[in-house]
Amino acid sequence: MKKNLIYTVVFLLCGTFFFSSCEDMLNVESDRVEYEFDDWTLNDSVYSVLGILKSVQDVGDRQILLNELRADLVTVSETKAVLDVQELSKSVFNLESNKYLDVKDYYAIINNCNIYLARVDTTLEKNNVKLMLPEYVAVKSVRAWTYLQLAINYNQVPYFTEPILSHSDADKVMNKPMLDRNEIITNLIADILPYENPAAFPMPAWDTDGSVLKFGYGENGTEIDTKLLFVPVRMLLGELYLWRGAAGDYKKAAQCFYNLITGAATNNTAPKYNDYGSVVKYNTKGGKNIGNNFASLFALKSFSTNKGRFLHAIPYASSELMGTTSGLASIFSPLDEIGAAQVYASAGLQGLSKQQVYHYREGENLAKPDVAEYSTEKNYKNPGDLRLAATTYSQITDDENKTEYSNIIAKFNLETNFISGDGNSFNVSKIPTTLIILSRKETAYLRFAEALIGMEREGYDGAMELAMAVLKEGVKHDYPLLKDPVYAERYKILANGDTLKIPQIDKVTGDTLGYKFVTETYLASFTDSLGFNFTDPAFENNIGIHSRGAGASEYNKYYSLNDTCIARYFGILEDVAGVSTITAPITYEDSVNYMYDILLDELALELAWEGTRFGDLVRFSEAMGNNDVLAKRVAGRAFNNSVTYRSSLFEYDQELYSKMSDKANWYLPLPGVVVEPGNVEETPEDFDPQNPTE
Repeated sequence: MKKNLIYTVVFLLCGTFFFSSCEDMLNVESDRVEYEFDDWTLNDSVYSVLGILKSVQDVGDRQILLNELRADLVTVSETKAVLDVQELSKSVFNLESNKYLDVKDYYAIINNCNIYLARVDTTLEKNNVKLMLPEYVAVKSVRAWTYLQLAINYNQVPYFTEPILSHSDADKVMNKPMLDRNEIITNLIADILPYENPAAFPMPAWDTDGSVLKFGYGENGTEIDTKLLFVPVRMLLGELYLWRGAAGDYKKAAQCFYNLITGAATNNTAPKYNDYGSVVKYNTKGGKNIGNNFASLFALKSFSTNKGRFLHAIPYASSELMGTTSGLASIFSPLDEIGAAQVYASAGLQGLSKQQVYHYREGENLAKPDVAEYSTEKNYKNPGDLRLAATTYSQITDDENKTEYSNIIAKFNLETNFISGDGNSFNVSKIPTTLIILSRKETAYLRFAEALIGMEREGYDGAMELAMAVLKEGVKHDYPLLKDPVYAERYKILANGDTLKIPQIDKVTGDTLGYKFVTETYLASFTDSLGFNFTDPAFENNIGIHSRGAGASEYNKYYSLNDTCIARYFGILEDVAGVSTITAPITYEDSVNYMYDILLDELALELAWEGTRFGDLVRFSEAMGNNDVLAKRVAGRAFNNSVTYRSSLFEYDQELYSKMSDKANWYLPLPGVVVEPGNVEETPEDFDPQNPTE
């Protein structure tokens, strides 16, 4: 049975590799010059990579659905959702019928990458430029990303890097045992680490020499930078290190994300990733109107102005007549039929959003906080974090009952920004899903914070405080981190070598009674250090990620790393005789877990429904050594809780909790037979993938 999985890849994929049409994926107009190298031109290389990207389209919807349906941020309609969607939501896996469990599309990408990497000659040069090296690195990143998704979803899968072109090739692969997630990640790190620096190994930039890559709707669509079609190697490496989580890997992960954010060791200008330009906030006194720049990140007509914020995306055609389409709109926000959405923002996410304390300012000049009055006590019509309100909407039918359909998700087919009305209603213009955003620069910041918490556990003093800065006030200073620092006291020495001492004077006689030596604390020793410098002017306007939906969080006393906030989160802060009292001791481990918890909350608030949630729950649960991190959150998704999952008052589905407490249910079953190869004869040894019909 296992062999058939590989055979499917062999016979159904290889023949289409080099002739995959890119026209049904992207409108490509190229004036690249053709160069002959061993019967394979530079255009052959480019169009082969476009063929690989076409196969990536086949897993885009699946990446969103496998991560979101099984997690805690969506509710599935039992009357409108198709059976495949309902099954994934309940972690019921029907291998015979559920199309989302088939892995053949992932292995299509992998084997196409293997064929390309075996075929391309990266030594070929023109004017001292290695012509095919950018495509080579890009394909390496695509293969590594694909294997990582398989490892996250299935935990243990077949792993091979050689092209499979025949039954005998498949037999060789099948003689090898499947690899688990950690083994796969170790291999992937070794494979892409040499290409970490984008200055030396840039992604393809086909658009810069006359090519025009377009996606979208209408006659012309929207242009997209070629580099967005591939995962940045630094981003991918950082995530691989986070998943491995071994000693020392958190430091490596943090360095990768820092390098990505700052453009370290490159000529890139340090970018602004999370300033006030894309927040959602109250516009008027009293909180009646909402200024919704956050939603504009996902509005396709605004893509040309926001594309600098994205790291990795998959474009789609707007109709089947034009090529490969996405089906996400029909699931999250159907275009024409009112009340037809199959999934909604979960009650659990609504509760999490309302738990956040919005820090309101009177007046809107956030750049001048010294002239504003701050209050966290106001309770407006849209309480809590506003990012949920910014990316969901309600529908009202024309029938007599005015039936309302709420919490419909608008991240996948929003044409333009919401038009704010009275804070209750929005004019939502929808189009087909023509772009899936898989990672953006805010993702890099949040992954950086996660790596920092891991560094705290590795002994780096101040790492957790820096992680809090990412969330609360934004990083804009120099942050040196020391591992295992030891501090001691010593007498302070003056520049001339004398010991600093202060005379002790008799207050009555004025006589000198003696001297008191001045001491100082100094750093006696440390075992390692790492510095993160964000003093570049580009970071001056950085804000905390939490401020993107919860007001001016840098001034919010309810959002801090202190015992009171930790106790409130854990449900052990009680009002005793009018005084807030912590009713149980708080340990250092509690503070670490608190940071993990509020970061996981922030990942939900910022990246909801963007295809990473279940993987995030798995990784955080493993890092914290507590299956409840995943199990309780998932089990509580149907409840609009006013308390966190740490509280004894948290409501959840006991049956679902029991199921998700078992780690075996975190992984999808690997189908034994993906697609039957049928009556295919043994592929001849001289099989030519460029001429599969010969």
